[in-house]
Amino acid sequence: ETESEDPLQPGAMFGRYAIVRRIGKGGMGAVYEATHVDLQKRVALKTLHPESARDATIRARFLQEGKAASRLRHPHVVDVSDFGVQGGNAYLVMEYLEGEGLDALLERDGALEVERIAEILLPICSAVSAAHREGIVHRDLKPENVFLARNALGQTLPKVLDFGISKLDDPASGFARTGSS
Repeated sequence: ETESEDPLQPGAMFGRYAIVRRIGKGGMGAVYEATHVDLQKRVALKTLHPESARDATIRARFLQEGKAASRLRHPHVVDVSDFGVQGGNAYLVMEYLEGEGLDALLERDGALEVERIAEILLPICSAVSAAHREGIVHRDLKPENVFLARNALGQTLPKVLDFGISKLDDPASGFARTGSS
């Protein structure tokens, strides 16, 4: 798919969100920088490719990510503020992060010093622990799902991303639901 074939071009509207640019693309979807037009707030808008969105299992797993992540309030978990389906397009709205993925850092720098590993992994362990307290098991924790965000002071703030195949325990129903089944 070329940029010109992308259904969400810069300036396009997606509900309350104005598309600024595509910032990432994967096998099942794309991520855009967007602006919530009423709040004038910069966000990341993640959508499923139309062919993926037509698959009920994939769509359910994607929306599961939104539900799981939106339940978590932790400084080291990406904040999800909205999710749903609009015009047949499943979407998630997340905080916009600047920085790089742990995978990119490892690719560029190779093995890290023990102190640097601790600076990254201790906050990630705290995030995973908070998720477990909420009955959420990530099940896909890997360097590609850890983002090293830079805050306004230039400090690195590791964030857990992509709860798409998480297991979400629903105490009210008495059974565990899985995003991948």
